[in-house]
Amino acid sequence: MRLRDVDLNLLVAFDALMRECHVTRAAYRLDVSQSSMSLALSKLRVMFHDPLLVKSHSGLIATEKARSLVPQVEEILRSVDMLLGEQQPFDPAQAQETVTMIVIDYIDFVVMPRLLSELQRLAPGVSLRIAGPNPRRLGEVMSNGEIDLALSYFPEPPDNIRTRPLFSDRLVGIARAGHPLFERPLSLERFCDFAHIAIEPAEGATMYNALVDDAMRSAGRRRRVALSKPTFLGVPFIVAQTDLVATLPERVAQRFTDIAPIRIFEPPLPLAAINVVQMWHDRTHNNPLHRWLRGLIDQVCGHWR
Repeated sequence: MRLRDVDLNLLVAFDALMRECHVTRAAYRLDVSQSSMSLALSKLRVMFHDPLLVKSHSGLIATEKARSLVPQVEEILRSVDMLLGEQQPFDPAQAQETVTMIVIDYIDFVVMPRLLSELQRLAPGVSLRIAGPNPRRLGEVMSNGEIDLALSYFPEPPDNIRTRPLFSDRLVGIARAGHPLFERPLSLERFCDFAHIAIEPAEGATMYNALVDDAMRSAGRRRRVALSKPTFLGVPFIVAQTDLVATLPERVAQRFTDIAPIRIFEPPLPLAAINVVQMWHDRTHNNPLHRWLRGLIDQVCGHWR
């Protein structure tokens, strides 16, 4: 088969089918009908002389030949993206695409309102899809196309991930107004006497807790955790109605003081800074839309640098 006889859009369909292993989801990914994707799969099977996707007890799975073709097709599509991106000026106002991001709820509080305002103004056709964090699989989900971009505090990102610093924050404590903690100067011993709320955005993560617990360990102390939860949602209201205390990023704490009768205090031990970064894979590094979006995020976050 000669190149002039091949519809290169079939490679885009192949990429979607391999990522989803599901005809309907692949069609949704490319915003085409299921029948169009089924037809593309039929043509691909003829092109590669292989069924590519076969049935199993858990659904469709890729054949050995299909899996061997994946990196080659990814490289071809990446090269085409780079070629077209270099030849055509990017106009964000004309872009029509969805970008899938990992955004922890801290970033939801601090960054997303301003980012969405700018995105609606400059690129109204670009949509963001937010996925939950999965620190154990970050490198994998970025390389296989499940995730395009992440905005997070992530102390040790995988080696195959590019990063760009956005801004830094620090941890502060919050407690209800009228809490006994505020009756006299706060010592580390008294800080440890109170029950704490611990927040981690995903199972197996140690992003926020490690900063507090490592500092505690260095001081030869431990805090008593009465509640562990994956999000900041609800924390100000729990703190406002109990004697629990929480340690969280200052920019979140400041917003919480507007919605609940709580006060901010300085934890009585030195805590490392929170360095927020954006992360992406080589797969999207030269994509014009992604390059523009990363620049926009950098501008938005420049407000806090």
